[in-house]
Amino acid sequence: MTPAQPNSRVLRLLLPSVRDIIFIFLFWSLLAGPLSNRPLADPDIGWHIRTGELILATHSLPRTDPFSSTMQGQSWFAWEWLYDILLGILHRAGGLNGVVWLCGLLVAAIFALLFSQLLRRGTGLPLAIVLMLLAEAASTIHLYARPHIVSWLFSLLWFVALERWERWERSEQGSRPRWIPWFFPSSMLFWVNLHGGWLFGIALLGIYTVAAFVESVREQDAFAAIRTAHRARAMAVAWVASAAATLVNPFGWRLHAHIYRYLSDRYLMDRIDEFRSPDFHGWAERCFAIILMLVLIAFAGHRKKLRLSHLLVVLLAVYAGFYSSRNLPVSSMLLVLIVGPMLWENFASLADKPGAWRWVRWCTVRISSFSDRMGAQEMQIRGHLWPVVSVAFAFAICLHGGWLASRQLIQAEFDPKRVPVAAVTFLQKEFEGAKSSTEPVFSTDAWGGYLIYRMYPERKVVVDDRHDLYGSGRIRQYLILTQAEPGWQNVLEEWRIRTALLPTDSTLANLLRELPRAWRVAYEDKVAVVFEKR
Repeated sequence: MTPAQPNSRVLRLLLPSVRDIIFIFLFWSLLAGPLSNRPLADPDIGWHIRTGELILATHSLPRTDPFSSTMQGQSWFAWEWLYDILLGILHRAGGLNGVVWLCGLLVAAIFALLFSQLLRRGTGLPLAIVLMLLAEAASTIHLYARPHIVSWLFSLLWFVALERWERWERSEQGSRPRWIPWFFPSSMLFWVNLHGGWLFGIALLGIYTVAAFVESVREQDAFAAIRTAHRARAMAVAWVASAAATLVNPFGWRLHAHIYRYLSDRYLMDRIDEFRSPDFHGWAERCFAIILMLVLIAFAGHRKKLRLSHLLVVLLAVYAGFYSSRNLPVSSMLLVLIVGPMLWENFASLADKPGAWRWVRWCTVRISSFSDRMGAQEMQIRGHLWPVVSVAFAFAICLHGGWLASRQLIQAEFDPKRVPVAAVTFLQKEFEGAKSSTEPVFSTDAWGGYLIYRMYPERKVVVDDRHDLYGSGRIRQYLILTQAEPGWQNVLEEWRIRTALLPTDSTLANLLRELPRAWRVAYEDKVAVVFEKR
């Protein structure tokens, strides 16, 4: 062993890579930086936290709704129970700081992995950074501390495993790694109990299976056809095993029937914002549109034959992105992973293009050479010490309330300009010990999760954003009430609402102000107004 070898190993351990820098920057941006307002921007996380704490306290899963007055005793599918338990544990340990810590850890790991895979698949380092940033920007549309970010991670991991499986078979480098077929059903055991996005994984594995069968039939070479057919059969077995693994959940096949009824309810799908198609007026949607344009450019300049599996994945990602805005993050990540190597190959080919200007060829050679050197150096750094230290350091701060010595570095909280923080505090103090304090509070479905977080178990909500629980019938009544459609007063009476917490400038709030003999304003600020029935 030469003296230079130990030094080289120490440098690889201590020197941060670009992936490390991306991870640390994203992690701290979500925890205490410019993106720290995103994880808790959706109050939905509130009932997830309370569900996790309820499971920890009772050592059992809730089978009926514990949070609302309208659905009390009705069957409830808490299918994200495993993630909720994680939230409950972290919230007990570090409050909301712990919840945001988990979100920052997952999101930073996802995009660091995305960047790493872009490099490994042949995308030049400058282009990999740009594509990663575009995918990250498109993901801000749904960048919340909710369980769906786990589906981002699993979708990315499944794509990477499928690509490795397919590439290994094509390279003819001996038998495939034994872990690959088992990865899908074993990871599905966790995925199905963390989030409902496992449906996307089943579709992704199905695409690669169908593509393998089609390629085995179209393959001209006999030996290659045999290998492809063998991979197709193995993928089909993995698909069946993964589908069977989805039944390993506390609700069994009833979960599948429930999700089918929920996603096939056109009334709900047309009215829930995150299930609607993107309108492309926001920055996240515009970044997705840029990615789509890059897909067209990559396909137009790609000289090689496009693999069927890649074409089908592109079609799936584009369809999913146009179908629902909540699909934009996963769609963006899959698209950039597929088109990244194509775009870089198109760019690098300009160096040998006779018709290109001399300065274009010169810049292309310089950039390609720089990218090759930096990419090779990046792949040699495998220590990743600093992300581990950063995560542990941040967790220790969270355990101390976000304080480091006399300075509070981390302070995760719901935005008082977007959720009724002061109004809920008023309800808790004003009605403390009074009989009315046990009555349910009516509010918007968007604020329901926050009210559950602040007021459960003392007071229940009338409605929240668990739309699959309430169904189209209850949501139709809710919209009649909040939009002041004919019959809205009948809904008030039927639900026996005596306390209402509404956005200050909402339609229903303005109507209740016109009924001073029936309703009085108990509290009001710029965000929310509290009405009490006389």
